[in-house]
Amino acid sequence: MRRISSNLGACRTLVVDSENRPRRVRFLSDSPPHGYAMGQEAGEKGAGAVDFQPTIPKSDRLLGCVMRTDSTPWCARSTLRGLAGVGMFIIASVAGAANLSADLHSAWSVPRAAEFVTASAQLTPAIENLCAASAATAEPALQNARQHWLNSLIAWERLSAVNFGPVLERRSQRQIDFTPTRPRMIEKAVKSAPANAADMELIGTPAKGFPALEWLLWVKPMQPASAECRYAVQVAAEIAREATALHAAPAPKLDEEAGLSEWVNQWLGGLERLRWSNMEMPARVAMTSNGKEVPGFPRLPSGAGAASWVAQWDALQRLAVGPVSLATVLRQHGKSAIADAFAQAVRQVDADLQGLATTDTPRILAAAKQLSALKRQVENEVAPALGVSIGFSDSDGD
Repeated sequence: MRRISSNLGACRTLVVDSENRPRRVRFLSDSPPHGYAMGQEAGEKGAGAVDFQPTIPKSDRLLGCVMRTDSTPWCARSTLRGLAGVGMFIIASVAGAANLSADLHSAWSVPRAAEFVTASAQLTPAIENLCAASAATAEPALQNARQHWLNSLIAWERLSAVNFGPVLERRSQRQIDFTPTRPRMIEKAVKSAPANAADMELIGTPAKGFPALEWLLWVKPMQPASAECRYAVQVAAEIAREATALHAAPAPKLDEEAGLSEWVNQWLGGLERLRWSNMEMPARVAMTSNGKEVPGFPRLPSGAGAASWVAQWDALQRLAVGPVSLATVLRQHGKSAIADAFAQAVRQVDADLQGLATTDTPRILAAAKQLSALKRQVENEVAPALGVSIGFSDSDGD
């Protein structure tokens, strides 16, 4: 089997296979996998994590996976219970050459980016309030800033779970979610005292974005009126600027074949990032330590690992079997039986992920096994039915 190197972040070279069977091509993710514990350079340990819960934005109560029997994603079952009666946007047709990418953009990317804009717009003021807090109000202000960080993170995880459209073209994952963060680079950046967007452009990505803010909020919590706090304001402002740019970005100009190939491959890439980089690999690495180390799941200092999984799977599930989804496209191509089998497999994964905690290693490994089976189903059945050449990502753990 011949492997062809292809970097979707730089140029789109995936093609549709005229023989209607999959060929393996390589595509590279835009950002390194979230497979590292933050702040653990030279034996550093994360601070005590707080189990925060994301505040569900109002818009999330109007969105969901209506192709399921109970109409609710596993991440917010009670909040999204009323989705069955909500009118849903359906892709009218993928026959038009440029319609697929445009429809995905308007029905998925733009609403998710709008949620990210709303959440991130509240992050900077929350950190500014912390910076201005008195000794008596510092702790409540810190907790408030942490909550807004989590709200922004959840909106970002949903938007970026499948790295396509403006998120891919702007390389946003690398810009605001580079891992592992570099504590020494953060400390150096704090000393440089950036005061505006132009100054922040001179700061390396390992010292910015969500991981850097997590370090400043949990590992070494910043104090009011400190240089660290002033730097955190600039980091949060840069996240908000990226959110605004993503919301304003135009739809990718791709023909149907390129758009469909990119969508299928990047959906698989997102599934693998969740399965291997974010769940299975950290769990297995920790198992080799005979209990001496905790799994280095993403968002370890904040304790937001499970919430991160929830948001990622929510997006993957909606794009798999929701109104704008792979299952929809399969049916439009006359592949209803394959779509039904795919939807059933997604429901099985959804059931296995319900209530999953970062402390439950056996369940994590069992869920990862189901995610792997779902990946193979897309590779062996869904992609060939759509005539798409599938690829493998750098995070592939098989």
